[in-house]
Amino acid sequence: MTVGLLSTIAAVFYGGTVSILALTATFASRRTLRHEARSTLAVLVPGRAVESQQADGAAAGPGS
Repeated sequence: MTVGLLSTIAAVFYGGTVSILALTATFASRRTLRHEARSTLAVLVPGRAVESQQADGAAAGPGS
């Protein structure tokens, strides 16, 4: 295998993983699953700010 082919495969795998995590972080029905997906995205995507758990709880409101 050439270096270009390996790079392409790695880029597709990385892009797919980040896309699935972004969708999970946005549309998951459970708050804990959204939080875990956001934490994982913060590790995989450089420069992404990590949201605090307090901000996530404030957005959900006291009734959830």
